[in-house]
Amino acid sequence: MHSGPGQIDETFIETGRAARITCASNLVPAPGQYLLAHAPSEPNDPLPHPVFLAASHARGFYAARPLPVLWTPGTQLSLRGPLGRGFRLPASARRVALAAFGGNPTRLLALLEPALAQKAEITLLADTPPDGMPPAIEILPLTALTETVKWADYLAIDAPRAALALIQQMLFPDSYSPSSGYTPSFTAKPFPNAMHIGYATDILIETPLPCGGIAECGACAIHARGKILLACKDGPVFDLKSVL
Repeated sequence: MHSGPGQIDETFIETGRAARITCASNLVPAPGQYLLAHAPSEPNDPLPHPVFLAASHARGFYAARPLPVLWTPGTQLSLRGPLGRGFRLPASARRVALAAFGGNPTRLLALLEPALAQKAEITLLADTPPDGMPPAIEILPLTALTETVKWADYLAIDAPRAALALIQQMLFPDSYSPSSGYTPSFTAKPFPNAMHIGYATDILIETPLPCGGIAECGACAIHARGKILLACKDGPVFDLKSVL
């Protein structure tokens, strides 16, 4: 983990990228990892904001949405990270499915460059896809998830904590229990295409990440299969089978 300065150099309105941040290369997070960023010029906002990668840049990186609206070009940042566990795209993956629950697919965009670099076909499942997607990316609604996983050999999901029950219901209908809330009742049933999906399945769970693993405050706690995981350090990206 590192700490150092950064700066908002450019912001974007109509793309999946929220801003371009200039910083040292050792502060650039991997896909799914995060930085904790604080703007010293905003003393009324004492808690740091988690910042995720959307795409790479030679002098830093493009940050995914959302970012504080007061962070405009020229804003100086204090950065700490990279933190947490990120996505683990297998080098062998040639059919990549990205599924965005919660209306924000931008953290998944960080997987586009590495997936295209290994000549993978990519399908983005999102009800509100960002503008400016490369033409090579197939875009489908989330209702196509159960069919898409039969095609994919890697699945990456971005979802708020409250969507875990819905994901379980879609992917593992035989194991879903409405009374379980978002606490899963998964009983080791296989994926619809277990031979292809196997362990190459990740989920980024969106939760508050105020302490970055220092205080173990519990704000990011995930109740998973009889134990509690902390997204700030055990995640925020998990193997899907570890939480469902």
